[in-house]
Amino acid sequence: MLAVSGCRIEDRTPSGSRRDEDNIQHLLTGYAQRLSRRDWAGVRSLFWQDGTYAGPVAPGAPTDYHQAVPIDAAIRTLDHWLRGVEPQNFDVRVLRTDLRQEGDLAAAWLFTHRRSPSGPSSVEIDWIEHVVLRRIDGDWRILSVSVASTPRGPSR
Repeated sequence: MLAVSGCRIEDRTPSGSRRDEDNIQHLLTGYAQRLSRRDWAGVRSLFWQDGTYAGPVAPGAPTDYHQAVPIDAAIRTLDHWLRGVEPQNFDVRVLRTDLRQEGDLAAAWLFTHRRSPSGPSSVEIDWIEHVVLRRIDGDWRILSVSVASTPRGPSR
């Protein structure tokens, strides 16, 4: 009995990470849901004032297109390109999230599945998104998002 009572598992989790992980996951899920709903004000509210977006912004843009723009410019471009597009032809779903947090800084690899307009229908592609977040005044906000299509290309 004495040997068992002397054994205990050490918890070396960085302070705050267990409390914050749910908040960060909720923010990332909200990001995908708001994109899908085209809730541009809602998407914008998740970003720090000088947030950036890097990668193909407009549906139909080449997947190897590389440009970093302020989040406001990315949202304007998305809004422009998606006007008149049927709701079923645009969707963003999070498949998996790999999260790392240290104090007030966090980074997440989001593996997403996107349906984007292509003519009168849509194409489906898996994407990798790297999201950098920071806790600011007690709330988590997105500092930047970098997006690229997965090497394997379109989903089957």
